[in-house]
Amino acid sequence: AKGTFEMSKATTLTGQVKAALEAISTANGYSVNLSGVLLFGERKVDSIAAPYLLVNIGTDELVDFKGKAALRHVVYMVEGVMGRSSSLQDLQALHRDIIKALGLGELPASRPLANGWPFEESAEFMPDQDGSTNRTLTSSITLAYIENY
Repeated sequence: AKGTFEMSKATTLTGQVKAALEAISTANGYSVNLSGVLLFGERKVDSIAAPYLLVNIGTDELVDFKGKAALRHVVYMVEGVMGRSSSLQDLQALHRDIIKALGLGELPASRPLANGWPFEESAEFMPDQDGSTNRTLTSSITLAYIENY
């Protein structure tokens, strides 16, 4: 209807991604308990301790469209931050947790993201450098979704 505001599917999807990642805890069957999940632009408070996740969008591309419906691919960059004493295996376990939380390979009825589905992922692992107190991994997860214009 004219005059009513409808949230974009992209905005809704980002909220769903954050909520799914916030569910990462040992109580929910994951390997770690996160201290928090921060989206791009949210201030990191000094009191937040590792492990935590920082979420940003790398790209959001139009792939195809029909009428006012567009298939888009968005790449979420999920940076997992762990303490300096964390091992490579700790980072790998957090990496698995991220992918599992976002529902890679889940059937549509059981996907945690109602508006998008992951289909491509890669990760980069970074050791602590130059006196850093953290070790990180960045998971680049491509989600497909339909946006209506």
